[in-house]
Amino acid sequence: MFDPSALIVAGVPLMALVFGLVEFIKTLFEMDGKKVTVMSAIVGLALAIPYQLYNVIPTTFGGWMEIVIIGVVVGLSTSGFYKFVAARTEKL
Repeated sequence: MFDPSALIVAGVPLMALVFGLVEFIKTLFEMDGKKVTVMSAIVGLALAIPYQLYNVIPTTFGGWMEIVIIGVVVGLSTSGFYKFVAARTEKL
């Protein structure tokens, strides 16, 4: 089962890191909408996959699938969290 608390790098939750990076890139390049969702998934994959590979490189298809799924979950859950908060807060 996926345990997001296991995705902590140097004391920083990986989802929080993805959220911060996406916000930074979004502001820097003035992005919005679906582009931000795609970027969030890409950033999540780019950070979660190497993190998962750090300890052991999987030798089975199931191991690789788990790594890809975790990367997608990190990226898309961050995007979903952003949309959830954005819809319920005042725009500045």
